[in-house]
Amino acid sequence: TDYLKKIGAYMPPESLRQAEQTGNSFPVEASVVIPVKNRYGTITDAVESALSQKTDFSFNVIVVDNHSTDGTTVILSGLALLHSGLKHIIPARTDLGIGGCWNEAINSKSCGRYAVQLDSDDLYSSSETLQRIVNMLHDE
Repeated sequence: TDYLKKIGAYMPPESLRQAEQTGNSFPVEASVVIPVKNRYGTITDAVESALSQKTDFSFNVIVVDNHSTDGTTVILSGLALLHSGLKHIIPARTDLGIGGCWNEAINSKSCGRYAVQLDSDDLYSSSETLQRIVNMLHDE
């Protein structure tokens, strides 16, 4: 707990939104969460990898842009205009680390029942990856 607090990743239990058992409580079944800061060269590929997932459930992509200064914000704004499933969040606070960005995403009204992280410089290995992850979450 102390380490999580030190790096800004601690979430007190009362701040967590509990997953309810009804399908009507969340806007989508899953959200791919991409925390990002200054990834001009990789963010488009990461977002497109997430958006290209083939699933039998609804999902969105939530990118929390931690006040990028290298043009990442401009890229994300443009992508968000093209893709309704992309939610581009710029937090009010400027002192958030990766944990704080995660908090912004999972506490967003756009967040789905399940939140799955994709790093801003990574790609999914196939278009079925998100489906496999959510299937496993359902099974377990």
